[in-house]
Amino acid sequence: MSESQQNNKVADGTQPVWSQQDAPVLMQERAGDLLVATAPGMELDPIREIRAFHRFHFRLTMLYGSVVIITLALLVLIFYNLWSKSEIESLQQRLLTLSTSLAATINADQIAAYDLEATTLTPFHQEIYEQFKAMAERDKDIDSIYILRPSNVPTELFFFIDYAKGEMVGDPGQFYSAEDTPIMLKGFSRPAVENIPYRDEFGYTLSAYAPLRTAEGKAIGLVGVDVKAERLTMVENRVLMASGVIFVISFVVIALVSWVVSRSIREPLGRLIQGTGAVAQGNLDVRMHMRREDEFGLLGKYFDKMADELKERQTLRDLFGRYLSEDVARSVLAQEQKIDLGGEEVVVTVLFCDLKDYTTISERLSPLQMVSMLNEYLGVMNSIIDQHRGCVIEFLGDGILAVFGAPQATPDHAEKGARCALAMREALDSLNKQWQADGLAQRWQALGVDHIEFRIGLHTGAVVAGNLGSKTRMKYAVIGDTVNVAARLEHLNKEFGTTILVSDDVKARLPNELAAQTTQMGLSQVKGRSQPVICHSL
Repeated sequence: MSESQQNNKVADGTQPVWSQQDAPVLMQERAGDLLVATAPGMELDPIREIRAFHRFHFRLTMLYGSVVIITLALLVLIFYNLWSKSEIESLQQRLLTLSTSLAATINADQIAAYDLEATTLTPFHQEIYEQFKAMAERDKDIDSIYILRPSNVPTELFFFIDYAKGEMVGDPGQFYSAEDTPIMLKGFSRPAVENIPYRDEFGYTLSAYAPLRTAEGKAIGLVGVDVKAERLTMVENRVLMASGVIFVISFVVIALVSWVVSRSIREPLGRLIQGTGAVAQGNLDVRMHMRREDEFGLLGKYFDKMADELKERQTLRDLFGRYLSEDVARSVLAQEQKIDLGGEEVVVTVLFCDLKDYTTISERLSPLQMVSMLNEYLGVMNSIIDQHRGCVIEFLGDGILAVFGAPQATPDHAEKGARCALAMREALDSLNKQWQADGLAQRWQALGVDHIEFRIGLHTGAVVAGNLGSKTRMKYAVIGDTVNVAARLEHLNKEFGTTILVSDDVKARLPNELAAQTTQMGLSQVKGRSQPVICHSL
């Protein structure tokens, strides 16, 4: 502990008042927050006990981020597909427009005059070639422009003229098979364009076609315009690159937003975990004082209210514990507003204990000395009874009435009662040695009382355990013949010269090694009962 903490520690053992620089993380003052108390030695960041993947804010961020990123990826994919489709459709439309406009400028009647398989290049061929060349140079996307003529066999076509930027050029009269290009055959009747690129001996291209018609409207050929598939790849790559840039920028923005969201969740969540951890360790002075307008602020407000109520309940329980046994106090607090008069029949073991020669001893002690001695004696005995899960019903001057098996059920209540009696006798021996050393024993030794002794009676049987009294004032009690028998057994110790007497009902429930320590004292007539009781000394 630092010097400032030592200086601030209160002498009566209360929680230290921490200075600002020594305050643990939970207590550090933030904007809008107040200091809260923290139990010394408390784990400053209990959230570290949880693996990163199991942390709520981490999983929430991952879930949120994953959903957003997947959604973004799908949007980018849709964007990519739509943009690519738009680009390709735009290119297809251009090809259709070019093929249609070229077909409108060519003299189809003059072409019809040429033989299908004519191979001679005429000035007319050269004129069309130059026209195609000029068109291709103006539009860099065009790879080739050509005219094909049909034969009697629909799929067998012949070149009239072909302009190409590449090395593969169709010569006039050269045969061309259209078996694998059904769209091309449609081009003899109406303008048509390929939906996807196709591959032939001239390369991998996307093509559009327009019919060549004579003055009478007869289709004598078609104009084809080709674009290399590499052009489509370039378009797709451009779209892909743009989509990638959009995705990366969006990803970075989302990552930053996710980090901010995660931080805004982690801070108040961490403080609440620290607070609940402190409460779990018994520190009920922790308060959040969260000045927030969101759900965490509301949670902090209710946490503070809960801590106040727990503090109040703990104070009440502590006060109850001084007048009632802890089990009874717990039972009363658990019932809250449902505390009714009456009880239930249960089988328990009752212990009745009384000091021997109490009247004689009290004559030589002042009232203050007598009360002090009794409090010391009763405090030790009460502690032993609690250790054996017994419940002190009441202190009767120097006497003790305790029960085992109520209000909390205990299957081995007889054994616990017997072992408790033995432990009480051993503790009394220690007290006598202490009183002898303190000189207090001389006062009763002068009257012929060598040392303090007690008598204990133990009996097992049915009692009614519950609340006795009125609706405004009541106490927890056990009523029944079993209590009377235990009290009579305590008195029988005088006749037998013993300190602990147990009934046969108690012995029958003891384990063998404990039952072997008993000695039968015979049958005894107990006042108030017609049947005698078998007594055993322990």
